[in-house]
Amino acid sequence: MQAVKEKVKDKVSAVKAKGKVSKAKADEKKEVATARSHAERELAHERAKARVAAAKMELHQDKALHREEAIQHRLHKHGAGTTAGVRPTAAAPAPHPPTC
Repeated sequence: MQAVKEKVKDKVSAVKAKGKVSKAKADEKKEVATARSHAERELAHERAKARVAAAKMELHQDKALHREEAIQHRLHKHGAGTTAGVRPTAAAPAPHPPTC
């Protein structure tokens, strides 16, 4: 079940990122159409590339967050990190101080 949740969250993030990429490309076309010089067109293209890169990076971060949430869920579900049901062992002797 958790894997399904993770996949759904990834798909939602991917759709959001694709929307941002599409919006960036549409804004680029609008800016290029209204640009008066070659330099302004290049600047519009660079802005669009930056927006696309930001959207892809946000998608990557969202996916990493989803993986982390899934791992935390699995650890919590299986009781990792708790000492329930574990017998304490005899304490190891303290190490001797270094002699120099």
